[in-house]
Amino acid sequence: AVDRVSMTPHAPGFYKTDYTIEKPGKVSILIPTCDHSRDLMTCVQSIYEKTTYPDFEVILIENNSKEERTFRCYEQLKQEHPDTLKVVTWEGKGFNYSALNNFGAKYAEGEYLLLLNNDTEVITPAWLEEMVMYAQQKRVGCVGVKLLYPDDTIQHAGLGFGFLTLAGHMHRNFPVAHPGYMGRLMYAHDVYGVTAACLMIRKEVYEEVGGLDESFAVAFNDVDFCVRVREAGYQNIFTPFAELYHYESKSRGTDESPEKRQRFISEVTRFQTRWKAQLAAGDPCMNPNFDLDKEDFSFKIRPME
Repeated sequence: AVDRVSMTPHAPGFYKTDYTIEKPGKVSILIPTCDHSRDLMTCVQSIYEKTTYPDFEVILIENNSKEERTFRCYEQLKQEHPDTLKVVTWEGKGFNYSALNNFGAKYAEGEYLLLLNNDTEVITPAWLEEMVMYAQQKRVGCVGVKLLYPDDTIQHAGLGFGFLTLAGHMHRNFPVAHPGYMGRLMYAHDVYGVTAACLMIRKEVYEEVGGLDESFAVAFNDVDFCVRVREAGYQNIFTPFAELYHYESKSRGTDESPEKRQRFISEVTRFQTRWKAQLAAGDPCMNPNFDLDKEDFSFKIRPME
């Protein structure tokens, strides 16, 4: 069912479909966090100040924080939002993004789970409505949104599977007002995967596929999750009509410490081995003539035979 179809502003010929939210369940927002209380406060305050969706809860997943002000931040947030915000403490060591979210999901009361990084900030007041209208649909698995760097260029607008050897953030560094390749930044569409920095999924589907794979502690856990959701028969969706800032540094380099480098290599190898056939088949949501070494929809120029 559809509430309305309207022309996308400043984009003649492009239309936005607002699906009727027939299953308006509670959204459980899972936010793993370790110190960086200023980022967390920005994130949580933006949720409560801007969100128009009426039924949500925030679950902060505490992960080995050391700073006293972090725990003062938790107390302040719990006092300000006693009915809809809670803090749960993960007892594991180090950082395991998959384990943190799987742990937090056990406390979720909602029909929908929203995985959210603590260095994000809501821009679009109706961001949850824009995601729920797709997440409620039986054919849909993961729903992702447009994430922006602080300079209003694109950090995420859907993943291209097999790009940059594993998965690339298509349209990365495009200006926020850019229409995208063939207008892809102006309408919702199927994608192979989306980043877990902001990812919504029905809790029943999350549980059906076994949640995030905890053997992927840091890298590729979201891509692996999206592939498993697709293999279970669901489609993943990107919508440009929900926007958030993601304060991930554009210039941040790779961590070259031997231990973390080795972990990264092992996760790459495991991913490539697990999804060898799917990587060889390519991304059905993308033209096979695109250059897999780039995220800007460049064509692969092949020599003439």
